Amino acid sequence: MRDLERWAAQSRLWNLCKQAGISPAIATLYWHAKLALHLWSVPVTVGGYTVEFATDSRTEYSRVTSLVGEQPVIESLLNDVRESDVVYDIGANIGTHTCFVGKRLDSGVVVAFEPMPTNAIRLRHNLSANVPVSRWDIAEFALSDEDGAGSLAVESRNYGEGKHALSVDGELEIDVFQGKTLVETGRYPAPDILKIDVEGAELQVLRGFDDILSDVRVVYAELHHELSEQYDTSTAEIEAYLREHGFDVERLSERSDAYHIRAVNSRGTEPK
Repeated sequence: MRDLERWAAQSRLWNLCKQAGISPAIATLYWHAKLALHLWSVPVTVGGYTVEFATDSRTEYSRVTSLVGEQPVIESLLNDVRESDVVYDIGANIGTHTCFVGKRLDSGVVVAFEPMPTNAIRLRHNLSANVPVSRWDIAEFALSDEDGAGSLAVESRNYGEGKHALSVDGELEIDVFQGKTLVETGRYPAPDILKIDVEGAELQVLRGFDDILSDVRVVYAELHHELSEQYDTSTAEIEAYLREHGFDVERLSERSDAYHIRAVNSRGTEPK
């Protein structure tokens, strides 16, 4: 199918369609047909666990079939998860990490933080279709280093869009909490594992856990070179913060604009 798409994109007929201005309509029809052929869902297997993801758009289909190149990160995460763990998926999007973690758990729970309403809707659908409800919860707000109100810069309202970020001039008003507030008030149990992907605001999220961070066993985070600068920090500062709090940091994967880290608490934590 991908070879056919490549051939079509390079064909003379497609160039004529672009010149005639009808290529967008044809592309839309093509993707509707392709998604319908898959019955608007796609099964994806990672680490021996299979998840059926809803795919109503090209954005969703591309995200779940490619996993945005993060399959090795998900596999590593699953290896670290214990069946009784509490896992915070901060920046859960439509659940490409959350659903696999939920499959891995037994008595534990994954809390998925996703402030973008459209993504939260799809996240709930994907979790409901794949994971027993006792193993997951969805928090439709953002985490940072203070409690209050914030605003989200919205890249697109399509399911699966992953570029939303906290911004002083964002168009969507949202609630913001510190991680320690959620734990100290009993809203959610303290996390054993953190997975963080918040488009540059990773340090603010980590600071929001304060002393609770010392009881976290493993932190997974996607660190963004340029986006971190928008929050007056850097990837080096984020790594240094984790090391100062007792974590050994290793890089899992890297691309030009970002990379993933796995940070393990060197002091260790007692299993539940």
